[in-house]
Amino acid sequence: MRKEAEIIEGRWQNPDENVTFGAYADSWFTERDYAATTRERNGSALRLHILPTFSDVVLREITTPQVRRWRADLLSSGVGEPTVVKSYQVLRAIMNTAVDDGLIQRNPCRIKGAGAAKTAERPFLEVQEVSRLAEAVPAHFRVFILLAAFTGLRFGELAALQRRDVDLERRTISVRRAIAETRTDGLLVKAPKSAAGVRTVAFPVSLTVELASHLDTHSEAGRTGLVFTGSRVARFGGTTSVASGFAPSTRPGSRTCIFTISGTRATLWRRQAARPRVN
Repeated sequence: MRKEAEIIEGRWQNPDENVTFGAYADSWFTERDYAATTRERNGSALRLHILPTFSDVVLREITTPQVRRWRADLLSSGVGEPTVVKSYQVLRAIMNTAVDDGLIQRNPCRIKGAGAAKTAERPFLEVQEVSRLAEAVPAHFRVFILLAAFTGLRFGELAALQRRDVDLERRTISVRRAIAETRTDGLLVKAPKSAAGVRTVAFPVSLTVELASHLDTHSEAGRTGLVFTGSRVARFGGTTSVASGFAPSTRPGSRTCIFTISGTRATLWRRQAARPRVN
Protein backbone atom coordinates (compact mmCIF):
# COMPACT_ATOMS: atom_id res chain seq x y z
CA MET A 1 0.00 0.00 0.00
CA ARG A 2 2.85 2.38 0.82
CA LYS A 3 4.46 1.77 -2.56
CA GLU A 4 1.19 2.41 -4.35
CA ALA A 5 0.69 5.65 -2.43
CA GLU A 6 4.21 6.82 -3.36
CA ILE A 7 3.59 5.99 -7.01
CA ILE A 8 0.35 7.97 -6.98
CA GLU A 9 2.08 10.92 -5.29
CA GLY A 10 5.06 10.74 -7.66
CA ARG A 11 7.57 10.00 -4.89
CA TRP A 12 8.42 6.39 -5.66
CA GLN A 13 11.76 5.43 -7.15
CA ASN A 14 12.91 2.03 -8.28
CA PRO A 15 15.22 0.77 -5.51
CA ASP A 16 17.26 -1.13 -8.12
CA GLU A 17 17.96 2.06 -10.07
CA ASN A 18 21.56 2.53 -8.94
CA VAL A 19 22.88 4.18 -12.07
CA THR A 20 26.08 6.10 -11.44
CA PHE A 21 26.52 9.71 -12.40
CA GLY A 22 29.30 8.79 -14.82
CA ALA A 23 27.15 6.36 -16.78
CA TYR A 24 24.23 8.75 -16.90
CA ALA A 25 26.38 11.75 -17.83
CA ASP A 26 27.97 9.81 -20.68
CA SER A 27 24.55 9.06 -22.21
CA TRP A 28 23.34 12.58 -21.51
CA PHE A 29 26.30 14.18 -23.25
CA THR A 30 26.06 11.89 -26.28
CA GLU A 31 22.43 12.89 -26.77
CA ARG A 32 23.10 16.64 -26.76
CA ASP A 33 22.76 18.41 -30.09
CA TYR A 34 25.68 20.74 -29.49
CA ALA A 35 27.58 22.89 -31.95
CA ALA A 36 31.22 21.81 -32.23
CA THR A 37 32.60 24.58 -30.03
CA THR A 38 29.93 24.09 -27.35
CA ARG A 39 30.49 20.33 -27.37
CA GLU A 40 34.20 20.84 -26.88
CA ARG A 41 33.76 23.42 -24.11
CA ASN A 42 31.12 21.48 -22.17
CA GLY A 43 32.87 18.17 -22.75
CA SER A 44 36.05 19.60 -21.28
CA ALA A 45 34.18 20.84 -18.20
CA LEU A 46 32.58 17.43 -17.74
CA ARG A 47 35.77 15.44 -18.25
CA LEU A 48 38.19 17.60 -16.29
CA HIS A 49 36.12 19.06 -13.47
CA ILE A 50 32.93 17.05 -12.89
CA LEU A 51 33.62 13.37 -13.52
CA PRO A 52 36.72 13.16 -11.29
CA THR A 53 34.44 13.87 -8.32
CA PHE A 54 31.08 12.39 -9.26
CA SER A 55 31.73 9.66 -11.84
CA ASP A 56 31.35 6.69 -9.47
CA VAL A 57 28.70 8.24 -7.22
CA VAL A 58 25.18 6.85 -7.54
CA LEU A 59 23.15 9.58 -9.18
CA ARG A 60 20.42 9.73 -6.54
CA GLU A 61 23.00 9.97 -3.74
CA ILE A 62 24.46 13.29 -4.87
CA THR A 63 23.49 15.97 -2.37
CA THR A 64 23.57 19.73 -2.26
CA PRO A 65 26.34 19.78 0.39
CA GLN A 66 28.44 17.55 -1.89
CA VAL A 67 27.92 19.91 -4.79
CA ARG A 68 28.81 22.87 -2.58
CA ARG A 69 32.05 21.18 -1.44
CA TRP A 70 32.92 20.23 -5.02
CA ARG A 71 32.52 23.82 -6.19
CA ALA A 72 34.52 25.19 -3.26
CA ASP A 73 37.32 22.68 -3.94
CA LEU A 74 37.53 23.74 -7.58
CA LEU A 75 37.84 27.40 -6.64
CA SER A 76 40.39 26.75 -3.89
CA SER A 77 42.51 24.60 -6.23
CA GLY A 78 42.95 27.55 -8.57
CA VAL A 79 40.43 26.71 -11.29
CA GLY A 80 39.25 30.00 -12.80
CA GLU A 81 35.81 31.26 -11.85
CA PRO A 82 34.47 31.22 -15.44
CA THR A 83 35.46 27.55 -15.73
CA VAL A 84 33.85 26.73 -12.39
CA VAL A 85 30.67 28.51 -13.49
CA LYS A 86 30.60 26.55 -16.75
CA SER A 87 31.19 23.27 -14.89
CA TYR A 88 28.39 24.05 -12.46
CA GLN A 89 26.05 24.86 -15.36
CA VAL A 90 26.81 21.52 -17.02
CA LEU A 91 26.33 19.60 -13.76
CA ARG A 92 23.04 21.41 -13.11
CA ALA A 93 21.80 20.64 -16.64
CA ILE A 94 22.59 16.95 -16.23
CA MET A 95 20.77 16.80 -12.91
CA ASN A 96 17.78 18.68 -14.34
CA THR A 97 17.44 15.97 -16.98
CA ALA A 98 17.74 13.31 -14.28
CA VAL A 99 14.78 14.93 -12.52
CA ASP A 100 12.81 14.88 -15.77
CA ASP A 101 13.72 11.20 -16.23
CA GLY A 102 12.41 10.37 -12.76
CA LEU A 103 15.79 9.21 -11.48
CA ILE A 104 16.02 11.82 -8.73
CA GLN A 105 13.35 13.85 -6.96
CA ARG A 106 15.18 17.15 -6.76
CA ASN A 107 18.17 18.76 -8.39
CA PRO A 108 20.97 19.08 -5.81
CA CYS A 109 22.51 22.04 -7.68
CA ARG A 110 20.83 24.74 -5.61
CA ILE A 111 23.68 27.14 -4.85
CA LYS A 112 22.47 30.68 -5.36
CA GLY A 113 24.48 32.57 -7.97
CA ALA A 114 26.82 29.66 -8.74
CA GLY A 115 25.67 29.46 -12.34
CA ALA A 116 26.13 33.15 -13.12
CA ALA A 117 29.46 34.39 -14.41
CA LYS A 118 30.75 37.63 -12.95
CA THR A 119 32.49 39.28 -15.88
CA ALA A 120 33.91 42.76 -15.82
CA GLU A 121 33.04 45.03 -18.72
CA ARG A 122 35.76 44.81 -21.34
CA PRO A 123 37.64 48.00 -22.14
CA PHE A 124 37.18 49.31 -25.65
CA LEU A 125 39.32 51.31 -28.03
CA GLU A 126 38.55 54.93 -28.65
CA VAL A 127 38.24 55.99 -32.29
CA GLN A 128 41.73 57.51 -32.24
CA GLU A 129 43.15 54.26 -30.87
CA VAL A 130 41.41 52.25 -33.58
CA SER A 131 42.99 54.52 -36.17
CA ARG A 132 46.45 54.07 -34.65
CA LEU A 133 46.05 50.30 -34.57
CA ALA A 134 44.83 50.23 -38.18
CA GLU A 135 47.93 52.20 -39.18
CA ALA A 136 50.22 49.83 -37.29
CA VAL A 137 49.03 46.52 -38.73
CA PRO A 138 50.05 45.08 -42.12
CA ALA A 139 48.07 46.53 -45.03
CA HIS A 140 46.03 43.38 -45.64
CA PHE A 141 44.65 43.52 -42.05
CA ARG A 142 43.85 47.23 -41.95
CA VAL A 143 40.25 46.86 -43.19
CA PHE A 144 39.76 43.90 -40.83
CA ILE A 145 40.46 46.20 -37.87
CA LEU A 146 38.25 49.00 -39.18
CA LEU A 147 35.30 46.71 -39.90
CA ALA A 148 35.60 45.09 -36.48
CA ALA A 149 35.52 48.49 -34.83
CA PHE A 150 32.76 50.15 -36.83
CA THR A 151 30.41 47.25 -37.64
CA GLY A 152 30.73 45.22 -34.44
CA LEU A 153 31.23 41.97 -36.36
CA ARG A 154 32.86 39.17 -34.37
CA PHE A 155 36.20 37.68 -35.31
CA GLY A 156 34.72 34.48 -36.69
CA GLU A 157 32.18 36.40 -38.76
CA LEU A 158 34.86 38.61 -40.29
CA ALA A 159 37.14 35.65 -41.00
CA ALA A 160 34.32 33.84 -42.83
CA LEU A 161 33.26 36.77 -45.04
CA GLN A 162 33.11 36.07 -48.77
CA ARG A 163 33.05 38.54 -51.64
CA ARG A 164 29.36 37.90 -52.26
CA ASP A 165 28.61 39.06 -48.69
CA VAL A 166 29.88 42.59 -49.40
CA ASP A 167 27.65 45.12 -51.17
CA LEU A 168 29.71 48.23 -51.84
CA GLU A 169 26.81 50.09 -53.46
CA ARG A 170 24.47 49.67 -50.50
CA ARG A 171 27.38 49.73 -48.02
CA THR A 172 26.24 46.54 -46.30
CA ILE A 173 27.74 43.23 -45.22
CA SER A 174 25.62 40.08 -45.01
CA VAL A 175 26.55 37.78 -42.12
CA ARG A 176 25.74 34.20 -43.13
CA ARG A 177 28.45 32.09 -41.51
CA ALA A 178 31.33 32.18 -39.03
CA ILE A 179 34.62 30.41 -38.48
CA ALA A 180 35.17 28.69 -35.15
CA GLU A 181 38.32 27.02 -33.85
CA THR A 182 38.27 23.79 -31.85
CA ARG A 183 41.14 21.77 -30.41
CA THR A 184 39.83 18.53 -31.87
CA ASP A 185 38.61 19.56 -35.31
CA GLY A 186 40.62 22.70 -35.99
CA LEU A 187 38.89 25.48 -37.93
CA LEU A 188 35.23 24.94 -38.74
CA VAL A 189 32.81 26.97 -40.84
CA LYS A 190 29.44 27.08 -39.12
CA ALA A 191 26.14 28.90 -39.24
CA PRO A 192 25.52 31.67 -36.67
CA LYS A 193 24.30 30.50 -33.27
CA SER A 194 20.75 31.71 -33.83
CA ALA A 195 18.46 33.06 -36.53
CA ALA A 196 19.22 36.55 -35.24
CA GLY A 197 22.87 35.95 -36.05
CA VAL A 198 22.05 35.88 -39.77
CA ARG A 199 21.82 39.59 -40.46
CA THR A 200 22.81 42.50 -42.67
CA VAL A 201 25.09 45.13 -41.18
CA ALA A 202 25.84 48.57 -42.58
CA PHE A 203 29.35 49.98 -42.68
CA PRO A 204 30.36 53.68 -42.71
CA VAL A 205 30.66 55.43 -46.06
CA SER A 206 34.21 56.34 -45.09
CA LEU A 207 35.22 52.68 -45.42
CA THR A 208 33.82 52.17 -48.92
CA VAL A 209 36.96 53.12 -50.85
CA GLU A 210 39.27 51.20 -48.50
CA LEU A 211 37.10 48.10 -48.61
CA ALA A 212 36.91 48.25 -52.41
CA SER A 213 40.69 48.57 -52.58
CA HIS A 214 41.12 45.65 -50.18
CA LEU A 215 38.85 43.44 -52.32
CA ASP A 216 40.89 44.30 -55.41
CA THR A 217 44.26 43.81 -53.77
CA HIS A 218 44.08 41.26 -50.98
CA SER A 219 40.91 39.14 -51.26
CA GLU A 220 40.46 35.82 -53.04
CA ALA A 221 38.92 35.84 -56.51
CA GLY A 222 35.36 34.72 -57.23
CA ARG A 223 32.04 35.29 -55.50
CA THR A 224 32.86 32.80 -52.76
CA GLY A 225 36.45 34.00 -52.34
CA LEU A 226 37.39 34.97 -48.79
CA VAL A 227 37.61 38.67 -48.06
CA PHE A 228 40.40 38.14 -45.52
CA THR A 229 43.06 35.56 -46.31
CA GLY A 230 46.40 34.37 -45.03
CA SER A 231 47.77 31.89 -42.52
CA ARG A 232 47.77 34.47 -39.73
CA VAL A 233 43.98 34.77 -39.96
CA ALA A 234 43.67 31.01 -39.54
CA ARG A 235 45.91 31.07 -36.47
CA PHE A 236 44.01 33.78 -34.67
CA GLY A 237 40.98 32.12 -33.13
CA GLY A 238 38.22 33.95 -31.29
CA THR A 239 40.19 35.10 -28.24
CA THR A 240 43.63 35.68 -29.73
CA SER A 241 45.19 39.03 -29.04
CA VAL A 242 45.25 41.32 -32.03
CA ALA A 243 48.32 42.89 -30.51
CA SER A 244 50.25 39.61 -30.57
CA GLY A 245 49.11 38.77 -34.08
CA PHE A 246 49.40 42.16 -35.72
CA ALA A 247 51.33 44.82 -33.89
CA PRO A 248 52.00 46.30 -30.44
CA SER A 249 48.94 47.42 -28.55
CA THR A 250 47.99 51.07 -28.62
CA ARG A 251 47.94 51.07 -24.82
CA PRO A 252 51.06 50.39 -22.75
CA GLY A 253 50.81 47.10 -20.89
CA SER A 254 47.50 46.13 -22.48
CA ARG A 255 46.35 43.30 -24.75
CA THR A 256 44.13 44.60 -27.53
CA CYS A 257 41.80 41.76 -28.52
CA ILE A 258 39.18 41.59 -31.23
CA PHE A 259 36.38 41.74 -28.66
CA THR A 260 37.75 45.06 -27.41
CA ILE A 261 37.81 46.45 -30.93
CA SER A 262 34.31 45.15 -31.71
CA GLY A 263 33.03 46.89 -28.61
CA THR A 264 33.94 50.30 -30.01
CA ARG A 265 30.82 50.49 -32.20
CA ALA A 266 28.42 49.58 -29.39
CA THR A 267 30.04 52.12 -27.09
CA LEU A 268 29.73 54.87 -29.71
CA TRP A 269 26.05 54.05 -30.11
CA ARG A 270 25.46 54.23 -26.37
CA ARG A 271 27.20 57.59 -26.17
CA GLN A 272 25.13 58.92 -29.07
CA ALA A 273 21.89 57.72 -27.46
CA ALA A 274 22.86 59.35 -24.17
CA ARG A 275 23.32 62.80 -25.71
CA PRO A 276 20.47 65.21 -25.02
CA ARG A 277 18.37 65.97 -28.06
CA VAL A 278 18.30 69.52 -29.33
CA ASN A 279 14.84 70.66 -30.41
